Amino acid sequence: MSLLASVSAFTINFNNKCGYAIWPAVGAAPNGQPDASIAWGQKLEAGASASTTVDDHALGVRAWGRTGCDASGSNCATGACVGGMVCTDAGITAAALYSEYGYGDQGQWGGELCSWDLSYVGGSINIPASLSSSDGKSVTCTEASCPTDQAYANPDDHEAVRQSSLGATYTHTFCP
Repeated sequence: MSLLASVSAFTINFNNKCGYAIWPAVGAAPNGQPDASIAWGQKLEAGASASTTVDDHALGVRAWGRTGCDASGSNCATGACVGGMVCTDAGITAAALYSEYGYGDQGQWGGELCSWDLSYVGGSINIPASLSSSDGKSVTCTEASCPTDQAYANPDDHEAVRQSSLGATYTHTFCP
């Protein structure tokens, strides 16, 4: 399912390697304001996968997993949001481990790129995850091991950020 019709888009693949169902969600909240044009959600049984695309120039994009939700994707035990299966609040209060994406133009120092990371600032590692890009970069964050070069635990963990070319494919794996 495409979030936006775009000539230039990146893809997020979700893989559920957990032994339980996950409800992945995607939203955007640039500058803390939910952007309803970017919203996606689905239930993934153990072993299942799904994909969605997002415009390469989008800002404040985040993806996360929810657990223990009801049939409508609401009333989740972790990662809850407003809106049910498709979150309308971009998960700004989900307090989960997010993968985050955002457009940037580095000018002469790299050109147009997508900055991406894992983050649980103000939240918790509700589902262990890894995030990899089609150019071979990856980060992993589990409760047992989540160093600051792998995920943001506080707003100053900038070593967790990676950058990839526009149009990349990212794989968000639950329970890597």
